[in-house]
Amino acid sequence: MFHKLRGRMKVVVIVVVACMAGGLLWAAGEALFRSNSGQQVALTPVATVNGENITQYELYNHFLHNLQTIQQQQGVLPGSSYETVQYQTLQTLIESVLIQQEIAKRKITASDEEIAAELQTLIDLFPSVEDYETQLELAGLSEEVLKRQIAQEIQFRKLKREVLSDVPVEEWEIKEAYEEVRPSHILVSPLELTEEGWAEAEARAWEIYAEVNAENFADLAVKYSEDSSRDAGGDIGFISRGITVPEFEEAAFALGINEISEPVRSQYGYHIIMVTERKDAEGKEFERVRALIEDEVRDEKGRADLIAWIEGVREEADIVYTDYQMNARAQLLQGNYDEAIRNYKLAIEQQPTNPYLYSSLGDVYQEMDNLDEAIAQYLLAIEQFEEDYSLHMLLGNLYLEAEREDEAVEAYLRASELAPDDIFAQLTLYNNVNRLERYEEARIIEERIAAFQERQAAMLEAQQEATAAEESPEQGPDEPAADE
Repeated sequence: MFHKLRGRMKVVVIVVVACMAGGLLWAAGEALFRSNSGQQVALTPVATVNGENITQYELYNHFLHNLQTIQQQQGVLPGSSYETVQYQTLQTLIESVLIQQEIAKRKITASDEEIAAELQTLIDLFPSVEDYETQLELAGLSEEVLKRQIAQEIQFRKLKREVLSDVPVEEWEIKEAYEEVRPSHILVSPLELTEEGWAEAEARAWEIYAEVNAENFADLAVKYSEDSSRDAGGDIGFISRGITVPEFEEAAFALGINEISEPVRSQYGYHIIMVTERKDAEGKEFERVRALIEDEVRDEKGRADLIAWIEGVREEADIVYTDYQMNARAQLLQGNYDEAIRNYKLAIEQQPTNPYLYSSLGDVYQEMDNLDEAIAQYLLAIEQFEEDYSLHMLLGNLYLEAEREDEAVEAYLRASELAPDDIFAQLTLYNNVNRLERYEEARIIEERIAAFQERQAAMLEAQQEATAAEESPEQGPDEPAADE
């Protein structure tokens, strides 16, 4: 079950990434690079890895995908954070090129039979072949492209196997990684986190334990359990090792089917556990996936070795940053401030209206404790994009570091004005101003926070009213109310 779920997630990831790369990102890239000059820019290398180019277009597409993923998880990022995401994306691309070069050097291949077997495993995860084909079509992904992705995954798996060949994997580790149980539980939590509270919870748990059996377990879970799983009779579905807290895991995996544990204490309270199904490491299904599980266990145990290996490959590689901004970022991270400044200035010559090049240059001067020049660069950034609240906030931090309190507060207030719907920014700005004991200015930000909360409350009320209207039965104009 666990490995099928993992396989399904693999399909979902492949399809989603392919959809984004082939759809939204392609459209955005086409708009950016539509002209002949734009196409030339698209093919311009931003870095070379042992002589192999990574183009502006490759970086752009992968950067947009990563940015979308991050913003789905964390919310909209300020523009001043884009360079960090872009640089991290470039590092990932560099490592990808290095890995592909290593695969080619070692002559690692994926046979047609291996690709076909892996593809069939993925197809089997869908309800039908038709559903699989529909999902591919919706993603704008051909089976040939999917096969190439599968081939790369197989090759990478073989590469890791070679790199980690000295990492031992015991049979019991493979079996433990495969095994799953399906437990139900009744959770009794302490009413107070005191010795007395825990003692009372334990006593209640033992009382329930004396009453429970396999036939009434679900009913008693609904009646007594203080966990959301009570609605399903205590059932929490299949779990593998490493998913739950250790005390729960140890007890659950020690049980046979329909066996019930004595109360087990964890940080959440006392659990009474019954296992309803087990998936043990035996039979044809286990043998079919055994090699894959062995690779997974070896990868997990050898993670530090794999990281050290790729770092060693990077150190031996000839990596050249041909994009000024990316080179500036690399030089900054290495502490080469003069080179970072030189490259940021060259980047600004190419893109004089890009506000974040000025702010990045300001960050270098800040690292060098040249606060006056750092402030000057941030002011130039704001000239290019006055509406970005994050630039004003960072400028305020610089003013504060330079002990220019009045100007810092002014910058914070402007940032607050520009970010009426960013509650986290408002709270940060409020705390910054309040710590300076500038209570009158802090009150201005406090009023904006209150206004935001009022807007949110009004929006929630409107949504609840709309939901209630949708859920209530339609009533005709001449139809009396139910209670008339």
